[in-house]
This record gives sequence, C-alpha cells and structure tokens, in this order.
Amino acid sequence: MKKTKVVKIRDLRVGGKNPIRIKGMLKTPTKKVRLLIKEAKGLQEEGAEAIRVAVEKEEDMGLANLLKKHITVPIAADIHFQPKLAILAINNNFDQIRLNPLNISNKRDIKNIAQLAGQKKIPIRIGINSGGFKQSNISKKNLAKQMVEKCFDYIEALESQKFFDIMVSLKCADVSTTIAANRIFSKRSNYPLHLGITATGSCLEGITKSSVGLGAMLNQGIGDLVRVSLTTDSLTEVKIAKYIIQSLGLRNFGPEIISCPTCSRCGVDLPKVVEKFREKLDKLNYKKPCKIAIMGCIVNGPGEATQADLGVAFGRARGVLFKKSKIFKKTTEDKIINDLIEELKKYE
Repeated sequence: MKKTKVVKIRDLRVGGKNPIRIKGMLKTPTKKVRLLIKEAKGLQEEGAEAIRVAVEKEEDMGLANLLKKHITVPIAADIHFQPKLAILAINNNFDQIRLNPLNISNKRDIKNIAQLAGQKKIPIRIGINSGGFKQSNISKKNLAKQMVEKCFDYIEALESQKFFDIMVSLKCADVSTTIAANRIFSKRSNYPLHLGITATGSCLEGITKSSVGLGAMLNQGIGDLVRVSLTTDSLTEVKIAKYIIQSLGLRNFGPEIISCPTCSRCGVDLPKVVEKFREKLDKLNYKKPCKIAIMGCIVNGPGEATQADLGVAFGRARGVLFKKSKIFKKTTEDKIINDLIEELKKYE
C-alpha cells in the first residue's frame, strides 16, 4: 500500500511512516468546565494523541486555550453548519478544524476558511458521514461512491486556494460501506485517512463493528489515525482503539494478555483470575511490551504459556509458571495474580 502524505496537527505528525495515531473526543457538555477538563486529562493519560471537541457556538471559542492549560495534546474543533465558527476556531488557537461538506458547502465560505487556515498553518479534516445523505433507497456501493465524490469536490475547492494540509474521514454506521468508501479513496489519493465507524450502537455492538471495520482497513494498510465511536465513555473508546491497533502488531502499548475461553476441563475460576489480574496491571500502569498467557487447562495451556514471555497453565487447582518457555515455579489460584505481578516487575 502506498504511503500517504504527512499532515501535522500542531506537532503531531499523521500519515507517511508515522505510527497509527489515536484521537479521542470529549463528551462532557462544554459548560461543565471542571468535568470537561477532567475528561480531557483522562483521555491524554489513556493514550489519546489528539482530542476533538464539538464547537457549537461562539462561547466555545475559549475552549482551546482553557484546555491547553491542562493537557499537551492537540485540540481539534468539530464544526457543522456555521462557517463563521471555523474562522473563529482558527483564530482562537484550535490546532485542527473538522468541516462537513454536507452542511458547510458554500464556495465563498470554503475559500475564506482555506485562506485563513493556510496562513495560520491549521490543518482541515474533511469529515463525511453517511447520515448526511438523505436518500433512503441508495445502495451501499453507490453510497460509498457518492461519499468519495463529495469528498473530492471539497478537496478540489481547498486545493484551488493552494491549501493541502488535508485529512479525510469517510464514516458510516454500516461497516462494509465504510470499508468500501475508504478503499476507493485510498486508491485515488494520498491524503491521510482518519478512520472510524460511526453510530455503532451499544457498547458491545460498537466494539464489534469498530474492531471488524477498523481492523479490516488497517490490515490492508489503509488509515493513518483512528477514532473509535461508542455509546459509552470516551476513555473506553481510546482503550479499544489501542487494543485494535496492538492486535494487528501496528503499535505496542503494553502487555498483551492471552487467556483461554475455558471449558469443562478448567478447574479454576479463570475469568475472575484474568479480570483481577487486568485490574492490578492497569493500576500498576505497566507499559513494557510483553505477552502474558493465563491458561486454564493442560490441552493448549502449556503450549500457549511457553510461547508467551510469561505464562501460567493450570491443572485442576494448581498451575505452573513459565518464563521464556521454561517452567520455573508452581502456583495456585489464590497466589497466581501476585506471582505474575512480581515476575513482571523483574521483566526486561
């Protein structure tokens, strides 16, 4: 897959040979300032490398400067319907603006925004969602094509003003349509792609759709930045984004836990063990890359444990710990979490 061009959101380089980036979005109402700041700080700590905030009115223009007192990652303004808000956002220290071609389409407005963004070196994301198309009987294939064509019309308008700091997103609630649209675009352009599946539904459905859609595109070399969209808290979205990216071997954010699905052979409460271990690991804030296997029986357990950096394979009530493919200690269900944590602290 060809490399995309590099676009900078302040000091964050997106595209080219840079890692797949993660963006978070603030969900707290902007008038609840203390909670908004808390959410922004949490997103940065969780691993968001840029944060987007919905800008709906002129009173929101102080948000960039406010948030920058508390976080260091770039802040993007999400703008719809009102082109004047884009102008104000550029002049009020936002690091990126998102424009929707389906509700900001006047050529004079686009020209004015592009000229000012060019002067201030503020990148623009062209963000198209399928929900902006009103036809009820349009096929998935034609919808994907219409989204791409609408995007290229907007790119042409920006490029006519000598503006090229462009990123693109093409999102649908339907996974296959999202994949199709991004495939079409990536074959025709080298502008970096911001990936996402939009309006994914409840948390479990959303995680499934996001994992399938983003995973399929990233595995084909499509995409430079991701934002997972779930009907749940924003920190969970960033966590899922990290899991998706790490599962494909594209980046490493810390330990990977492998655990078996359990069956009637399992003699320990493995789900409880894994859940408690993950909780302790999160509190420890352990970031070194390694693979940890927690297996419940002797069928695949020893093999998975020996292939991991650190692992345990249980029999009925007892287990054996493996490190670098060798057994080095016996353990029990009530001791295993502390045993694993102690060994991780020694791990290099």
